[in-house]
Amino acid sequence: MHNEVKAKILVTSQFSLLGSLLLASHFSSNTTYYPATTFLMLFGFATLTFAFFALRPSLRISPIPKEGSPLIARGIYKYVRHPMYLGLLSIGLALAANASNTVGWILYIVLMITLNTKANFEDRLLREIHPESMHYQMHTSKILPCLGGSCRTNCELKDF
Repeated sequence: MHNEVKAKILVTSQFSLLGSLLLASHFSSNTTYYPATTFLMLFGFATLTFAFFALRPSLRISPIPKEGSPLIARGIYKYVRHPMYLGLLSIGLALAANASNTVGWILYIVLMITLNTKANFEDRLLREIHPESMHYQMHTSKILPCLGGSCRTNCELKDF
């Protein structure tokens, strides 16, 4: 039950923060960053689309893995373990830049912390269900490709 409560809190926080960023962006629009924010939005939605198609058999909003679902390590998941969070962070960054105020940036920082917490929680649950995910997690970046040496190609664990 504890995992379900934590999952609900994280999902509710994620959507609340994105909605708040959307409102902050709407009420104090900044056109200075328009080309950059447009690119970030397009990148974010494209990333979400690629992640959606790769994750279809296991897709859910909750960080708790779907019962009986396979570990997905193909498509965009070959490069990033949590591309949906990358897409949401890209969209959130566009909204925060567009809002161009302290509230927008604080909301974005809290969104980053929330999605990082959600990714760590999901990774832990995946290791419990799929022991081979430890190898995947060691060699695939959490949210940003090749960050923190996660693109190493050799290790002492065998490929799965």
